[in-house]
Amino acid sequence: MDTSRHYFQEWPTDLLIDYALKIHHRGIRHNGQRLLKLISFLKDENEVMGEIESLFTASFNDLLNHLQKEEQVLFPYLYDLLEAHRNNQPMAPMHCGTIAHPVQMMMMEHEGEIARHQRICDLTNNYSAPADASEDYQLLLNALKEFSADLHEHIHIENDLIFPRCLAIEQKIVG
Repeated sequence: MDTSRHYFQEWPTDLLIDYALKIHHRGIRHNGQRLLKLISFLKDENEVMGEIESLFTASFNDLLNHLQKEEQVLFPYLYDLLEAHRNNQPMAPMHCGTIAHPVQMMMMEHEGEIARHQRICDLTNNYSAPADASEDYQLLLNALKEFSADLHEHIHIENDLIFPRCLAIEQKIVG
């Protein structure tokens, strides 16, 4: 599901990882904190805010853990894998034997986040504020919609581009 204005499929894999880290990981941390505050401020706006607060809080906490695993374990190995491939060098297997295991875990976590954010979309009637909603509530809905779109882009980059490319490279050079 590539709805971006960028042609990510044409980007080198290491640049995609850089983009995921510098744009999406930073964005999730910054915008997630901002959204948590806004959600808390508006928790009495209407009857769905309690569930939205619960869903978004769980999502943000799980995403922070997810990002940390990518940044500290998976992506450093992928950078090394890509460098070895560029230099036509063999590569030692990842500590867990193959990147397939952590990649599968990341993709499962992505599916969970998509489901959470789809629930938020459903609760907010596709991010549409009622006529009598406050400006702050409309701001929140717009920010939630943007966060979800960014999350979908992030997941597309990883699931559809970075992970398949790196799995293919791993099969060629890891021994």
